Amino acid sequence: MPMPQRYRDELMKNRADEHRAALSDTSRDLLKTCAHMVFWVLAGWVFIGFAVHTTQAALGRVLYLTGFLVWVPGVLFSILAAYRRGEKRGDW
Repeated sequence: MPMPQRYRDELMKNRADEHRAALSDTSRDLLKTCAHMVFWVLAGWVFIGFAVHTTQAALGRVLYLTGFLVWVPGVLFSILAAYRRGEKRGDW
């Protein structure tokens, strides 16, 4: 027996609202992840910038490697955290 049109319309409206809310959550999380990645890249660049402007070779090497140790793991952590949040939400 087919579902009455009134119930079907109400069900479709509810599902559309839920889908819109889920897309909003996913988009907001994507923007948050992008902001975190930009932060980590800029933080690493600050250390690398100090390394370029120093006159001591040893200090420059330490700052340069510190910049990469801030930059790369920070971006990796941001991406993995976004994946974990998406798994919890059921995005993928």
